[in-house]
Amino acid sequence: MGARPSAQEARPRTRPERDLRAERAVALARRGAVVAAAGLDIDQLVCACGSERYGLPLAAVAQVLPSRPCTPMPGAVPALDGLIALSGRIVGVLSLARALGRPDAASDAGSEGHLIVLRGPHPQPLALAVDRVLGIARVAASGEAAVDPDGLGNEAASVYAPGSASGAVGDGRPDFVVIDLPRLLRRALP
Repeated sequence: MGARPSAQEARPRTRPERDLRAERAVALARRGAVVAAAGLDIDQLVCACGSERYGLPLAAVAQVLPSRPCTPMPGAVPALDGLIALSGRIVGVLSLARALGRPDAASDAGSEGHLIVLRGPHPQPLALAVDRVLGIARVAASGEAAVDPDGLGNEAASVYAPGSASGAVGDGRPDFVVIDLPRLLRRALP
């Protein structure tokens, strides 16, 4: 009768779990380096509030609408203009200028403004009220946007995006401030 193989010999040899995790970590790090090396650009929706120009990540924008009257909410935060009904949903409307601590622009009779409806994991659908939407500009994600040492006087508006000589959206002013949307919303909403 032959010797019976031990349990250790019967199992196929496997690499330790620690080695597998190390290999996965290296592969994930390599994949991130490839994405960073690709020099991906981020599209920004450039809008105006008064004389200031701001960029919002286009990926965070669901739609842009002409402005409409809002129903005010008593006791709401100062940046909240009110509520609107949109496609069967109640949408909160924040004034981008007030959320950034800037004065609201004087309302012109010929200038209606726009609402930028945001997409994302917000518990309540949100829109930002701006004076006008100017267009789309591409900002290099590789760090071409310069961080302002003074923070531009606002935590949520901390990156300055210089444009090309031809102008980001064709109005002769190629520069705008990129908004950190999650930080803005944390600051503006309780």
